[in-house]
Amino acid sequence: MSMHARRHGGHDMSSMTMSGGIFTPEDETFGRGLWYGIAGCVGLLTIVKLANTIQTRSRLKLQRRDPQSIPSRPRGWISQAFATATATAREMSYSQPIYFTGRISRYFSPLPLGKWLTLAFYWIVILSFLWIGTILKKGDAMYAYKWEKVGFRAAWVTVTQIPFIYLLSCKFNPISILTGISYERFNWLHRWAARTMWLTAIVHWSFFYTEWSLAKIVTMQLDMMPMVKYGFGAWGVVTWMLLSGFGFFRDLCYELFVLQHIAAAGTLLWLLYVHVPHYASYNIWMAVAFVAFDWGVRVIWGITRNMHLLGRSSTRSPGYETSLQALDGDVVRLRINSPDFTWQAGQHVYLYMPGLRPLEFHPFTIASTTASRQLDLLIQARSGFSRTLYKSAGRRAGSNPRHRAFISGPWGTPPDISHCETAVLIACSTGATFVVPILQDLMQRETCLRKIHLHWIIRSQEHFSWFEQELQAVLEHAKESSRTRLQIHIHITKSTAEPQTVEVLITNTPVITKQSIDVAVTPTPGQSADVKRHSHSLSASSTSTYNSSSPFQTIPLDTTTSGSSNLTFLSGRPDVATLIRPPVEDALGETAVVVCGGLSITAETRTFVARLSDERAVHKGTGAQGIALWTETYGW
Repeated sequence: MSMHARRHGGHDMSSMTMSGGIFTPEDETFGRGLWYGIAGCVGLLTIVKLANTIQTRSRLKLQRRDPQSIPSRPRGWISQAFATATATAREMSYSQPIYFTGRISRYFSPLPLGKWLTLAFYWIVILSFLWIGTILKKGDAMYAYKWEKVGFRAAWVTVTQIPFIYLLSCKFNPISILTGISYERFNWLHRWAARTMWLTAIVHWSFFYTEWSLAKIVTMQLDMMPMVKYGFGAWGVVTWMLLSGFGFFRDLCYELFVLQHIAAAGTLLWLLYVHVPHYASYNIWMAVAFVAFDWGVRVIWGITRNMHLLGRSSTRSPGYETSLQALDGDVVRLRINSPDFTWQAGQHVYLYMPGLRPLEFHPFTIASTTASRQLDLLIQARSGFSRTLYKSAGRRAGSNPRHRAFISGPWGTPPDISHCETAVLIACSTGATFVVPILQDLMQRETCLRKIHLHWIIRSQEHFSWFEQELQAVLEHAKESSRTRLQIHIHITKSTAEPQTVEVLITNTPVITKQSIDVAVTPTPGQSADVKRHSHSLSASSTSTYNSSSPFQTIPLDTTTSGSSNLTFLSGRPDVATLIRPPVEDALGETAVVVCGGLSITAETRTFVARLSDERAVHKGTGAQGIALWTETYGW
């Protein structure tokens, strides 16, 4: 559907469209306008990032100058206005009131409200560019080209989105570099932009096909213009990519999805290059440039990392030696001792182990901090690669099998909540691999935090062993802290007894020992004990899913009223409101809520935080302070 004369396969295209050249300047202007809009949005997000960075640094500076202050409370009309605008934006974007948890239905869960608002803005821009000035009325001098005018405009709107879609698929991309938003948080937009492009492509070819059908020249046009067939081929490839990219099929065999998706993406670029006219092909080359830059940097970074060219490793052997340890609950711990690089708490790496699965590359959250000088990955054994790892770890009882691994990363931009006054960290099962390192990092450095609440929801009390040593250490550190109060709550959802609580308050206990997860605890000589029993209710939504649970106990490390830190074991699946509302209502400054788990808990948390912020009229004259939310879900 060339807009100027161009030869395709020996056929002269000058006769196919007299109107294309007339429409091109205006259509190309709209195409460029889309990129101006993208640049404007990226610029705005960059400004917000800079403002948040300045705010964080100023709060930490104030905290150092006046340890008794609450830096996260707005001071002055500028900070108050920024806080009010931030609170309003959060209330509008956080909520996700509808979600599904069925095996198939969960893939049809609606997006959070903020993502819908982003999509609505994107669609308004696309629809405006598509239809402004394209609907011709009778009597218009160009009325004879009414079908072609829409078709050509849709062609430009479609091809202009191609580089944007490919850009969103890149790990190294200008948007992430400027805004600080990690690549994986653009995955949803990558998919929806592709779906939008698929629809505008339908408008493109359907208007031309309608014109040809009315003139009864469909066969002639297909014979005269081979490039049309390439266009239909490109649309077919996009259709396949959308269908195969549906969440159910991605999860069914992720490795196969990745391989065929990359192959389809390359095929699509070739088909489009043949299909579009030369003056629009810069869009294809932009996409190629984005992908080439991304892969080039990743390859160079990967070689540098795994050949230890910049690290302080004493060895020059490629890759890293790992040890595997099977844990309770079908979990395997993969450990790299003394890695020669650093990472931020909450980041992830891509793992390649050719000795076990030579064709697979998988992302896993780093379950340790740089300060530990050990890189740990806790991997839930399900199927494929993770199951192979678990079997390898358990093959020889009492031994830690060693394998060579290659690393890509670390990747991701985890949240920095050091400037808040209160933090609520929530994790389900292996979601603790994201949350616990963040907790460790916060306790190891200077922050504005006065209170931290960690809620870890696990199915069995044996799973506590995954992070038992880490939580012991962080509790001991909190005991020595004169400022930060740490409360750790372990929610055990599977048990056989009536839902109840047994609290054992033991003073002068320097560390948590194994007795802290036993049903009965006997104080040692010299310790005072106070045993309390009371009921602990389950949320209505959890009673049908989880069995009632066994008694548990609370063992505070410090019995003083202020600055005390303790570990609590609770039975049953908690309600999100009971986890978040009390800390928020007690907070004197901004509260950060970080949650990592499945769709159910992240959606419930989103909706509750938005409702609570609105209910308390945060930063709207009531004195209620802000609530920042960060969610991480399983999968991609």
